[in-house]
Amino acid sequence: MQTRLWKTLIFILLPAILLVGCNSAAAPDAQVVEDKRPPAPVEVTRAETGNIAATLNYAGDLQPTQELMLVSIVSGAVEEVMVETGDEVRAGDPILQVEDTTYKAQLKQAEAGLSAAQANLMKMKKGPREEQIEMARAALEAAQAQLRGVTTLSDDEATVAAANLAQAEAALRLAQYEYDKIKWAGQVGQTPQALQLQQATIAYETAKSGYNLQAHPDESVLAQLRAGIKQAEMNLKLAEDPFTEEDFALVRANVAQAEGAVALAQYQVDNAILRAPFDGVVSEVFATVGSVASPQSPAIKLISNDLKVIVNAPENQVVNLRSDQPAALKVSAYPGEDFPAAIDSIAPAADAASRTFPVTILAMDADKKLRAGMFADVSILLEEKVGVVLIPKSALTEVAGQTGVYVLSADEKSVSFRPVSAGLSDDVRVEITSGLDPNELIVMAGLSNLSDGAAVEIVARTE
Repeated sequence: MQTRLWKTLIFILLPAILLVGCNSAAAPDAQVVEDKRPPAPVEVTRAETGNIAATLNYAGDLQPTQELMLVSIVSGAVEEVMVETGDEVRAGDPILQVEDTTYKAQLKQAEAGLSAAQANLMKMKKGPREEQIEMARAALEAAQAQLRGVTTLSDDEATVAAANLAQAEAALRLAQYEYDKIKWAGQVGQTPQALQLQQATIAYETAKSGYNLQAHPDESVLAQLRAGIKQAEMNLKLAEDPFTEEDFALVRANVAQAEGAVALAQYQVDNAILRAPFDGVVSEVFATVGSVASPQSPAIKLISNDLKVIVNAPENQVVNLRSDQPAALKVSAYPGEDFPAAIDSIAPAADAASRTFPVTILAMDADKKLRAGMFADVSILLEEKVGVVLIPKSALTEVAGQTGVYVLSADEKSVSFRPVSAGLSDDVRVEITSGLDPNELIVMAGLSNLSDGAAVEIVARTE
């Protein structure tokens, strides 16, 4: 009975004794495992000396700096279209011809009018003609002589005048006598007698008038002669100085008007040829031969060779931008290639909707690889430093509120945390301004499992 009891107790207590023994033996083994944790795998690199730039990055579509729908200034039938879509043109190249026959005829007419106006002005500037002055002077002298002849008649002149009148009267009586002999026959109007009578009558009346004027001039006759002298004097003065300042002003105005007509006609002839206003590429052609060109009809669409990107900068970035600031463009069509660019202009006011400032950036594409419509990534250079300590951005970490790096020990088997000060950075690298020297070996990957003094195993190295 007692033997069975001891067996039962031993059976119950043995597992507990074994368990305690096992736990007592396992404790030292567990401590050994903790002390022998495997080193953390890390990738390392060396701090290097190099150059770095701070940039602002944007994106946008490339577009031409100039885009213009060209129209013909003058109206008319299209005679020739000299370009096709895709053609490159230089500023001043002819690209379309409007029929210009009418415009050339109008130009010739205007030139003739100008020549006439200029000739008239030159004639006036030369002054009066000498022969006109002499004729006017002679007319004045004749009028003066006629008045003198009436008012200063001598006895001999009176006798001659009376004799002339008597002779004319006798000739009239004789002619009347001869006419009376045939007038009964009828139809005598064209006879020599009728003609003689007519001439004698005229001669008598002339002699009588002259006799009366010389022998018995009345005041009305004298007034008429004096008026004739005044008119002759005025004619002489006008011949000597024929043009007033008003006359010259009017003729000069006529010349100016004619010059304007020539300029307008020449303008129409010149603009019958549509020319490219700037260097560029023909984007679209709307005009065809025979169609009507006019200022209201689009003819050709021209875009410039120069390209730009317009990006929107927020106010905290636009303060760092300025005109002519360097930039670089990247497009997917040319991977790995940077195209130089520069800021052309910055909007003085923010866009009301987006509260950003439009910034225009000009591409410098000497090889003309870029095309309008391409999507471009834009980097604007803010600051550049040369010969500074650089590390990968991935090497920076934060421990207890301090930014730093893990530096490898001399035997490269452990790391220590070292606080550093960072400066400029780009997409990949960061400048270290203090706390690290060039060529020091640091951890760039595998930082999550590290602590100060941790053992490490280098699995990858970048020198």
